[in-house]
Amino acid sequence: MVWKKRSCGESLYHHVYAWGNDRHPVFKANEHYCEYLKLMEKHSSFYGVDIIAYALLEWHVHLFIYDKENNISNFMFRLHGDYAQYFNRIANRVGHVFGERFNNKIVQPNQYGLWLSRYIHLQPVEAGIVKDPEDYPWTSYKAYIGLDQKNFVKPDVILGQFGKKNERRTRYKEFVVNTTSDDIIDHSQRTLQDVDVSFMVSVISRELQVDQRIFLGPKNREELKIRRTAIRLLFKKYGYSKTQIAHMFGLSRMAVTSIIKRDF
Repeated sequence: MVWKKRSCGESLYHHVYAWGNDRHPVFKANEHYCEYLKLMEKHSSFYGVDIIAYALLEWHVHLFIYDKENNISNFMFRLHGDYAQYFNRIANRVGHVFGERFNNKIVQPNQYGLWLSRYIHLQPVEAGIVKDPEDYPWTSYKAYIGLDQKNFVKPDVILGQFGKKNERRTRYKEFVVNTTSDDIIDHSQRTLQDVDVSFMVSVISRELQVDQRIFLGPKNREELKIRRTAIRLLFKKYGYSKTQIAHMFGLSRMAVTSIIKRDF
């Protein structure tokens, strides 16, 4: 397989996300999350990478980072390599822990960065694990609102957009908790060219009011029908290409073309 050249460079912000190999869990106990955070702190310092926000979930991770010295590949290689060694040793297993290649998207830290941080911090809510993001311990959300001290988290580029210093944490909390799903959909339409795959799949799942995991592994005819509807929405309403949609859902371009043609 020929890999697409990774988007990278000095002084760039990235949304990084990675799933467990074959969608298997990457965290099975609290100490696993703790080890990942310890390694993330260690390697981010060594490679000059600022951690703006993060969410660690059982099957996948989301990182919002600032790569000062074009070290994203080295940083992720060491982070996931060291974690895989730890996880395999603890679990008495061999093989990949994460999929072979992490995904990254260059983003802007201004308005889109606000929405990206919100999206990341709401991952456990979207997954149905908690109702309040404050109740989930494995994201950077509590560091943002002043309930946790993590020196390796650098939220100022986001919090600085919320006005006076003594109001920022409260205003950010209101932004995360009180913004409606409709606002997210409207925002995604205005910034379509900047929205990454993971975020857009979340938008479509809200619009159709279904769990986004259906898109990756429909189990019956009804779920297949829902995925076909999502594909047509992405193509006709949001303007995504067939190739982009194929990547989102792990399908071939031919399969996506066939689904879209049925609706014409």
